[in-house]
Amino acid sequence: ENTMFIGYARSGLTVNQIREKCTPYMKVKEDEQERYLQFWTVNHYVKGSYDTRRDFELLDQEMVKVGTEKANRIFYLALPPTVFDTVTSNIKGCCMAKDGWTRVIIEKPFGRDSESSAKLSNHLSSLFKEEEMYRIDHYLGKEMVQNLMSLRFGNRIFGPTWNRDNIASIFISFKEPF
Repeated sequence: ENTMFIGYARSGLTVNQIREKCTPYMKVKEDEQERYLQFWTVNHYVKGSYDTRRDFELLDQEMVKVGTEKANRIFYLALPPTVFDTVTSNIKGCCMAKDGWTRVIIEKPFGRDSESSAKLSNHLSSLFKEEEMYRIDHYLGKEMVQNLMSLRFGNRIFGPTWNRDNIASIFISFKEPF
């Protein structure tokens, strides 16, 4: 009821255009159609570039307009890693909650390697407190998962037991210490 969604991207779209693109992929039950339509009434969209401070000032103005200055803010960044620095600097400089809390969720590969990951982590730490940041890295552990087959077939110890008769499924969970 008190939650608003504001999309921000370089594309010149409207909420109606986004809804039209999404609707074919949505599985909405018959008795939830009204709620689904209601959901779109709390969506807003701002077109802007990733590297222009003025665009982020406009984003902040839109957030104040549709919410309140006391609203909490969550920024979900599903962006190329090459623009994380610029975008997070602009968020810090223009879009922090005035009287509430701000959280930044970063999705995508967290850097290209350990060096770029450390650089990005240092940059984020200079802008946000640790409790303000969440990182989602879909590639964390990718190499290990890719090597499961090599481990299974390349190691005679696992051959007799790592098969469909003894293993129903494999569940991999990575818990990050932050």
